[in-house]
Amino acid sequence: MATTRQAHTNWEGNLLEGKGVVTFDSSGIGDYPVSWPARSEQANGKTSPEELIAAAHSSCFSMA
Repeated sequence: MATTRQAHTNWEGNLLEGKGVVTFDSSGIGDYPVSWPARSEQANGKTSPEELIAAAHSSCFSMA
C-alpha cells in the first residue's frame, strides 16, 4: 500500500503584496508562511519554496 502525505497552501492577495501559508498536515509541524519577498529577495532568515524542494530531493537522494 502506498504511503500518502498531505500539505495544503492558502494564498491571499496579488503576487507582490499577497501572502500565504503552507500547512504540513501529515507531520503536524505547523504552518509555514510564504510570500513573494521570501522567494525573490535575500534570505533574511526565511526559507523559500525552492529551498524546501531542494531539501526534499536531497533527503531522498541520501537514502537511495
